[in-house]
Amino acid sequence: MTVAFSFHQYTSGQQDVRIPLPMPIVYEDAPVIPVQWEYHILTADTREGDLPAEAQLNELGKEGWLLVGMLDQRAYRENGRVYYYFVRQQH
Repeated sequence: MTVAFSFHQYTSGQQDVRIPLPMPIVYEDAPVIPVQWEYHILTADTREGDLPAEAQLNELGKEGWLLVGMLDQRAYRENGRVYYYFVRQQH
């Protein structure tokens, strides 16, 4: 199949000018399902015990939890708490 267009008015008689055809655009009406998240906070008080061990953090990772933040309050007001913030997508 050959498609021919007249571009004489755009090329001003130049033989070596090639104008590309426009790219087709396809629109799809797909429903948007919002992602639901759940959150988990692990609190460690270093005045009463140690910080979470690597094994405990790995176990949370195996359950699908992703560490997204940490708040260390040990330097403030003699507070020994460390907060670990986790998130995972609900199933």
